[in-house]
Amino acid sequence: MSPPVIQTELLIVTEHFAPSTGATAQLITDLAQALAAQGRPLRVLTATSGDPIHGLTVKRFDLRFALADPRALGGKAMRGVVFLLQVLFWGLRHGRRGQRLLIVSNPPFAGLVGLPLRWLRGMHYVFVLQDLFPRSAVLAGVLPERSMITKSLRWLMHQVCSQSHATVVLSEAMAECWRRETQATLPLHVIPNWALEQATPIAKAHNPLALKWGLTDHFTLQYSGNFGRLHDISTLLEAARLLATEPVHLLFIGGGAQRPLVEACVNDPAFPNLRLEHYQPRERLALSLGVCDLAAIALIPGAEETMAPCKFYGILASGRGVVLVARSGCDLARLILAEDCGIVVEPGDAWGLAHQLSQLSQDPNRVTAMGDRARALYKRCFGLERSLAAYETLLYGSDLP
Repeated sequence: MSPPVIQTELLIVTEHFAPSTGATAQLITDLAQALAAQGRPLRVLTATSGDPIHGLTVKRFDLRFALADPRALGGKAMRGVVFLLQVLFWGLRHGRRGQRLLIVSNPPFAGLVGLPLRWLRGMHYVFVLQDLFPRSAVLAGVLPERSMITKSLRWLMHQVCSQSHATVVLSEAMAECWRRETQATLPLHVIPNWALEQATPIAKAHNPLALKWGLTDHFTLQYSGNFGRLHDISTLLEAARLLATEPVHLLFIGGGAQRPLVEACVNDPAFPNLRLEHYQPRERLALSLGVCDLAAIALIPGAEETMAPCKFYGILASGRGVVLVARSGCDLARLILAEDCGIVVEPGDAWGLAHQLSQLSQDPNRVTAMGDRARALYKRCFGLERSLAAYETLLYGSDLP
């Protein structure tokens, strides 16, 4: 009888992890717990402080001495650099030749730690690109497109991907964009994200959060998640202004770089139909996603092939129709229109958005049907189980060295 095969411990490198409420942190926590439940030995290396998590081995690095404001861009970058240096030193000391790493792109340049660990320790890494960096920073106005810094980062990211065992992107659009910009054949794998909550959709009339926030009698469009620089928050807010005299409400839940813009409008009498709430704890996600009639995704031009908004999967799973503000030719827009599970509006077209919302507020049967088709699409094509199987094949397949 052959002796049992002892699996090498997988190292998951992610700055953000449970108990952080960010989407990436929660997604990677899901993945780590699912892999551990399959009997895969792993260790998470993170900068997020917190209590022990049952069934997981988590190494939490201390960034308090980084002396940087985590809310500022420079502070975030500095904390990311300090975290990766700690991971590098830990890996050089404890890593073993042939050991696998799963490196998640938070911070966006996290993949850089994979290069010295491969060269010096013979470790094999898979890199997960949550967005295409530095393209995302250029679109957000953080980096100039033609600067030497941007060109250097683009070259370094190409090296990270070309030296990886594989690079994971979240959509076919991201894969196509990366290949087009690098003009290179890279080992790219498309593995979508999944919904953070799996609860049965809750009718708004019976939703305690909708009752608490006074939304049961109002047709409500919800935007939930990160108010980031790649999100077209302005079009949503302008539509709210245009709908000020109609029974249509807009609910924002979350935070991010553009939250002050939303806060300013909430305090403006020209926006009586606007409500703003903070991130909701994960155990209330099913309720918070169900307080609306429709849910929004808003992307500035170019962002639709730079990132894949994970809120899309939560919207589908909650049985709500999708209001997509993005270029109509993008993959996500085509999918929504083909499945008839929502509407698509071009970025900046606040009048068109307001007009369609006004019409939908008077057509509850159509709204319900879009939500039903959204839920069916999620069950048919997406989910943690499908993505987990793809990650297991990639991380534990026979083609790994």
